[in-house]
Formats: sequence, C-alpha cells, structure tokens
Amino acid sequence: MSRVLSITILINLYIFAAECKFETLAHLKPQATDDTQARAVGDLLQRLIGARANEFIVVVNRSLGLANGDLDTYELRSARNEMISVTGNTGVAAATGIYNYLKYFCNCHVSWSGDQLRVPSPLPSITGVLKITTPNRFRYYQNVCTQSYSMVWWDWERWEREIDWMALNGINLPLAFSGQEAIWQEVYLSLGLNQSDIDSFFTGPAFLAWGRMSNLHGWGGPLPQSWHLKQLYLQYKILDRMRSLGMIPVLPAFAGQVPEAISR
Repeated sequence: MSRVLSITILINLYIFAAECKFETLAHLKPQATDDTQARAVGDLLQRLIGARANEFIVVVNRSLGLANGDLDTYELRSARNEMISVTGNTGVAAATGIYNYLKYFCNCHVSWSGDQLRVPSPLPSITGVLKITTPNRFRYYQNVCTQSYSMVWWDWERWEREIDWMALNGINLPLAFSGQEAIWQEVYLSLGLNQSDIDSFFTGPAFLAWGRMSNLHGWGGPLPQSWHLKQLYLQYKILDRMRSLGMIPVLPAFAGQVPEAISR
C-alpha cells in the first residue's frame, strides 16, 4: 500500500511539473534589495579582513547586468583616498569582484584549509575600470551527499564561513538541505503517523543523505527533537544569509519515499 501511495504521489508531482513550463529562467532572480545585498557584502568583508574593509566601497546595482543578458557583472576601480570601489549587479558579483582583487592585486587567498590575508597598505591601485562578466548565469554548488559528510556537524559559525566562501567564489545557486526532517516530521504527523513510526524511519545524522534517497531507513537513528529544532533554526539563518547576498538557494522537495506505517 505504501509503495502504491508513493508511486501515486510521484505521478501527480510529475504531471504538475510537466504543466509548469517556463520558457526561460528569467524569473529566478535575487529577491533581496540592492542595499541589502551591498550591506551583506560589506559585512562579509568585515569578517574577512577586519578594519581594512573600510578601504572598500561596495555598491550593488542590478542594472549593471542588463546589457549582458542579466549575467553577473562587476566593475573595479580606484577611488579617492586610496580606496577601491566595487560595483556588482548582485551581492555575489560584488563579492567575487572583491575576492578577485584580493587574489590578483594583493596576492591573498581564502581556502577551506587556511587563509593568506596580509593585505598590502596602501591598497594597490587599478588603472581605469576593470569590468568582468561571467559567461554562466548560474553557478551551482554541492550535491545531496555532501550534506551527510562533515557538513552535517557544522554549526552556524562554520556555515557562515562556507557561505562567505561561496559568495567570494561566485556561487549563486547553492543547495540548502538542512532541517528538512523537521518539516517531514510535521507532514507525517499531520497524516496520522505517530512519533514511533517517524523515529523508525529517519536515519541518524551521518546517514541522512542515504535516508533521503531511500537507500536505508532507521540506521543510526532516531533523531532527537533537539536535533530537529537546532537544524531548523540553522536552516533559517543559512537561507537568510544566502538570500541577503543575492544567492538563490535550492531547497529539497518530495523525493517519493514515505514511512512504511503510512499504509495503516
């Protein structure tokens, strides 16, 4: 019965998806205002280089990309008082411009294993205007399994650093899969399942990706309610930060599997 129900739901989802055709992906755009994105990039820069961030002028102006088919574009130029000005059509574009300046003008580097951020003083000047446009509208990051490797244990501090790294490297279409079991729990409870049914279905944290793909169930579980709550609030912060930088987070949808107890 559960398999029949699962297949029925999948068929309905496929029919719905088939009817939702988009001629273009032009509707996928950052929802945060230009000012919000500029502030988010300024905050990122403060986290990255501290007080030296005050030597940069950050502007987000979405009209900058219109002439290039809405592709992410940034402009770098020297400004008064030995400052550097960066303008991007999105927060991600502006952050990428800053990082490219730090890399290629200041010999700096930001990585997962360590940083080199000895920013020279004064900041190296730029001759004229350096304008760069990406050839790719979307830059996708992660896959569904990465969430169940080391990422599953990350706290907000580690996620904040990762999101900063995404913006600096031009990622604008990242996966955001944290906390989904908390939502599925509410859905399953609303369908009449009890907590024991759900506890025997979800895997433990290190195996969530495989549970989400229906490779196994219950292994390493159950998930405590404290886990659901912490992951849900972590997801709120992740989404808020991604969107403030002009990213378009990719959220999970129904993958087709349900607890066996749903057949009751």
